[in-house]
Amino acid sequence: MSQFFYIHPDNPQARLINQAVEIVRKGGVIVYPTDSGYALGCKIEDKGAMERICRIRQLPDGHQLYPDVPRSVRAVNLRFCG
Repeated sequence: MSQFFYIHPDNPQARLINQAVEIVRKGGVIVYPTDSGYALGCKIEDKGAMERICRIRQLPDGHQLYPDVPRSVRAVNLRFCG
């Protein structure tokens, strides 16, 4: 199931951020904007979610994914995830 959230950049709604965090905690994949487009994200230790990202991106077997943690995501993580 897909869900769409618009989170205001200047006044982020805690309720929507908490919903997105729960999706990731439960093994979901999220799409978030970057300065050059969009990126896919998931809980890095969730093998199933990582495999879904590889399928979505149509990557070959064995392709290595590297973590990219934007400053805004780190701030959200500190605020809502401890």
